[in-house]
Amino acid sequence: MSKRLSLFVVLCSLLFASCNPEAPWTTKKVEISMKVETVSAGFVECSFATNKEAYYYIDITPMREGYDPMTQQKQFMSLALDSADIEYREWRSELLKKGEFNVAPFASHMLQYGPVDHFFTGLLPNTKYWIYAFAVNPETLKPAGRLNLISVTTTDESVVNVHFDYRVKGRWDYIYPVDSLGNINARFPYIASTIDSTLLHNKFPDISPQVFFMYWMLDLFISPEDADVLYGVKAVYNDGYNSWMDFEEGHTYYTAIGGFDGSFKQYTLYRFSWEGDSTELYFSEQQNIKDGQDW
Repeated sequence: MSKRLSLFVVLCSLLFASCNPEAPWTTKKVEISMKVETVSAGFVECSFATNKEAYYYIDITPMREGYDPMTQQKQFMSLALDSADIEYREWRSELLKKGEFNVAPFASHMLQYGPVDHFFTGLLPNTKYWIYAFAVNPETLKPAGRLNLISVTTTDESVVNVHFDYRVKGRWDYIYPVDSLGNINARFPYIASTIDSTLLHNKFPDISPQVFFMYWMLDLFISPEDADVLYGVKAVYNDGYNSWMDFEEGHTYYTAIGGFDGSFKQYTLYRFSWEGDSTELYFSEQQNIKDGQDW
């Protein structure tokens, strides 16, 4: 075969490969659109979309004075993926400790695919952040394409008017984030936890529920990545099997609920005595325990 014919065969093979409709996704010429939907004191809602099928990474980070990621895109994107890889390995390690061996690969666990509406929570009020996105090759886990970057500044106070109603019915308890019109707000991030006062007193006899929750929320404020962020109505069956807690007759319980939107000073606290499966209680936010009230 002549050199000219060999070159022709190679060019044809490349041409047909590029036109193959069964070819895998590509990271070439991927455009990522980013649109900020809501900016509040402790969270930012942002929508993302791509012009073609592609894996991409999204995140948020505080702005650094004197540093411009756009002038050092490769370094910025590589460091972001390094950080994501550490988070992924820690997640896998925790699952392996629990005996869960079937874990999702990096691409499906850490990367986005297709349009997504994402909440970045646990942010600080009145703080400047960068939101960014870039295409990633899931086979090499390397950046592919350019960095997309926008800046936002969180507000001083929450821009969302939500309060929490709480209900206990038998072994079930329910949390309702409700707006000013009385409708369930399914998009507002919040955190919640319930403690048994008897167990708390036995383990920490000198710590009141008020102090316990104060430290709990402070820890989450320092390390927001550890928070179990909730949205919409939360329902838990407290039997010790489907949840970590087993309601016991005659015990007093405290439930704290706080909007994961900046300061935790707006958290709501409820106290109730569980009298068995016939227990049925409903609390509005106006019935919560205020700071400084006797415990």
